[in-house]
Amino acid sequence: MIEYREIKVMFENGYIRTNGLFKMIEKEFMINIKKRLQDEYVELIRYLIDYVIDAKPSITPDQTIAYHSWLVKCCELSELDYEIWEVQSNGEGFVEGADYAIKVVQEQKQECQKYGATPIFPIFNQMIVISKGVYEGLAVEAVRYPSPEHMSGWWLTTDLYDDNVESLMTVHFHHLAFMRPEIIKYFALPFGYRFYISDKEQDIWFDENALK
Repeated sequence: MIEYREIKVMFENGYIRTNGLFKMIEKEFMINIKKRLQDEYVELIRYLIDYVIDAKPSITPDQTIAYHSWLVKCCELSELDYEIWEVQSNGEGFVEGADYAIKVVQEQKQECQKYGATPIFPIFNQMIVISKGVYEGLAVEAVRYPSPEHMSGWWLTTDLYDDNVESLMTVHFHHLAFMRPEIIKYFALPFGYRFYISDKEQDIWFDENALK
C-alpha cells in the first residue's frame, strides 16, 4: 500500500484501487492490472486522484476522463467502485483496463526524453490539421505550432499536399490516433518540433522558426 494526497492506493486481487475518494465522488477507482509495470498503474491512479481533488468533478457512471492523449471511462462496478475502462486502439468501443492508455502516454514521454523535451500532451478531443494521404498511411511531415486550446498545434502533410491551405482538413486528434497508431508517440513533442516519418526513415528536430 502507498499513500498519495491522503488517499490510500492498494494492490489486491489483480487490481489497483483507491481508498479515500468515496467522500468526494461516492466511489473508489479500481483498475485491472494486466501487462504494464506497477509504477505505470500508480501513475495513472495518481492522475485520477489529482483530477478528483483539483477539478472537483461530479462523476457519474460511464463518464469519460482524458488521460493525457487517451480516453478512459468510469464503469460502475458496484455501489462502491468505478472500474476504469479504456477506448480500444481502433476506436471500436471501450474495454476493461488501461494498458493501451498507459502505453500511449509512456511512449510519448519516452520520445520526449530522447530530446530533453518536456511533454505537452495533446488531448483526446483536440483538433489536428492534416492533408490528403495522412489517413491512407503515406509518409508524414509534421510540425507543431503554438495554437489555441482547442487545437493540438500539429499540422501533418504528405506528398499529396498541393500547397493549397484550403485543401487541408481539421480533424479530431483521436481519429488520427485510430488510423495511424504508429505515429502517436511523437505527438507530445512540444511546440516547435518537426518530424518526418516514412517506412524507411525517421527524422525529428526542433525548428525555432515554427514558434514565430
